[in-house]
Formats: sequence, C-alpha cells, structure tokens
Amino acid sequence: MISLDEARQIIGSHTRVLHPEAIDLTKVNGRVLAHDISSDQFYPAANLSMMDGYVIREDEQPGSFSVIAEIPAGQITNGKLSRGEAMRIFTGGILPENGGRVVMQEACVREGDMVSINEFPDSLFIREKGAEARPGDLILRSGQLIGPSEMAVLAQLGCTQPQVIRKPRIRHLATGDELVKPTEVPSAGQIRDTNSSLLAGLTAQYCSGMDSSLVPDQPSMMSALAEGDWEVLLISGGASVGDYDHGADVLGEMGFTIHFDQVNLRPGKPLTFATRGNQLAFVIPGNPVSHFVCFHVAIRLALETLCGMAPNWSFLSLEITEQSLLKPNPRETFWPAEILVKDKQWTSRPKSWSSSGNTFSLIGTNALIRVSSKDFPLTLPLNS
Repeated sequence: MISLDEARQIIGSHTRVLHPEAIDLTKVNGRVLAHDISSDQFYPAANLSMMDGYVIREDEQPGSFSVIAEIPAGQITNGKLSRGEAMRIFTGGILPENGGRVVMQEACVREGDMVSINEFPDSLFIREKGAEARPGDLILRSGQLIGPSEMAVLAQLGCTQPQVIRKPRIRHLATGDELVKPTEVPSAGQIRDTNSSLLAGLTAQYCSGMDSSLVPDQPSMMSALAEGDWEVLLISGGASVGDYDHGADVLGEMGFTIHFDQVNLRPGKPLTFATRGNQLAFVIPGNPVSHFVCFHVAIRLALETLCGMAPNWSFLSLEITEQSLLKPNPRETFWPAEILVKDKQWTSRPKSWSSSGNTFSLIGTNALIRVSSKDFPLTLPLNS
C-alpha cells in the first residue's frame, strides 16, 4: 500500500497534456489556450472620448465655444478645431486630430450653437490610442485558462478559432449485478446507480461528455465494453479483493500495466491506477463517498493535466468547527466538509459521516478536510 502523495506522483508521471485543436470561440469557455496570442493593432485604435460631452483643444481656457460639428461613436471627422471652437462628442467617439480635452456634458451649458464651460475637471476623459495594447504586444499566453473575460479579449483580437487543449474522452463502467438505472424501482437486493450521475457532474468541466454503461459482474462483458477510443477509463466498483471484484484483473487481461491497487487513503483504499500506452484507467471503490474523495484527490489530477490545466492542490488552514466529528484512523482521511463564513471568518465544518455508502452525507460538500497523524487538519477547497 502506497501513500497518497506517492500515488499522485505516479499518476502525474504517466499523464501527458493532450494535443491542441482549433474550435469556435463560442465553445472555448473552460478550455486551456494552446498558443500565445498577440495584439493585431493599436487598442484603442484612435483617441476616443470616455463620455458624452464636448471636445476642445487642450490649450483652451474656460469660456464660451462655438459648436461646429457632432461626432457620434464610429464616425470619423476630418475637421480640426480652431481656438474657441468645440465639437459635440459621444462616448466612444473618435477625437479630431487636434482635440485634446473632453468636458463631460454635465459641466457644460448649451445654448443654440454655443456651449459655455466654466471650469475644467482634472481628467481629460480620453482613452489614448494604444494605451491598452500596441501591435505585437503579448496579450494571452499559452496555458491560460479561458473564461468569459478571456473570450471577450479573443473576440476583440479577432481570434475566432483559437487553438486550445483538447478535452479527454471518458468511458465509464458502473459495475455490479445489484445496480439498476435511476429511472427504475429497485427490487429486493438492488440499488439505483448513483455513481454514474456523480461522475457525470464531477467530470463535466473536463470532458465534452462521459460515455457511461451499467455492466454486470462479468469480466468478459466488462472487457468488451471497456474497449474503445478514449483517453480515460473509469470503472466504478470491482476495486476490492472480493470474488466479484474484477476491475484490476480485467485491466490486466486487456494489456494494462497496474501501477498501484491500494492507497493509504480513507475512504478509497482499494483505488487502482493503470495505463496502456496513452490510455489511463482507474478502478474506484464502489461507494459514492469513496468515488467523491478518489476523484478529487487522484482522478482530478489526471484530468486537469490532460486538459493542460495546472493541477490544483492547495490546502487552507481554517478553523474547524465541530472537530469532534473527525474520527481518528490509521489511514490518512479526507473528510467531506463544508466551508462556511462564521463571524466574518472562513471556517470548515466536517460532515456527519460514518459510511462511504451514505450519499446523503455529500449534500453541500465543497471541501475535504485532510486528517493525518502528523498534521493539524487542513482543508482542501473543491471549487477553485
């Protein structure tokens, strides 16, 4: 049996970033950029007004000005300002060649073709050409996680088919003669499959979709359904040493190399990790809390790496309320917990958890408390 830190090192050493692909800008949210992107022009492309008002020369003094033109956003004026002249301008309007100051309309009094400006504010209210970026400036680096803000930047740069790291294809087998679909009413000895729904939610941001099947405890069916063009295979159940736990044996018969099959971990001790070429496989202990923990402490590392993300493994030292709920154990425990705000301070509260089969204990869980014999319990946030 190896430590969790050793298990994570093994997983990381056998996982490689997937190749990039060009996809439509509207679909890149949550993806990782695979190339540097530089500015294609000046941003702004010209001196622009920051608000509605009047543009005058910068060397003018307060007084009355003759309004000689109007500049809506998106229009260019070829005229110049002479002393004592002003142009009506709107937010985003392009300043005339010698326009040096915009006075907001609230500070102006308009009468016919004349505008009176009694004082100038400190700001010129101008977005200067190239103030945000110049041609060739590096804007987004390879490895950047793309969110809505980065999508807006890509749109501004005209990058409508960015190269991003491909998401892995995931095959999932929920094994067990006792399992039925959630739409069915279980008979005596049967239970509804919860792990497929749990893993679908946990893997959603890392794949375009998880192909999942219910499989009885028959090695031949497991191996037949496990074959395919995927990067990650997740087998729910079959990880222990019982007569009906066939996960590791099936992987061995399929030509996988088993790197470990036990981890000093609670819950999730019989977690198995195997590889075949560039394909990764995990056999996960069947109980849902074990699934939840194994995903966040091990499987998530592989998925983040495949997607080009920097694996997130940052713990917080938080006050732990109701610490008496944390029961000691020889194995390192990752206890389901909830991060809350108490008296303006972040706190971590353990869930009342006694069985790995208790799906209800996961309600509201957004963290795991790492409990080991050598450290004060640390909290791992799950939503970073």
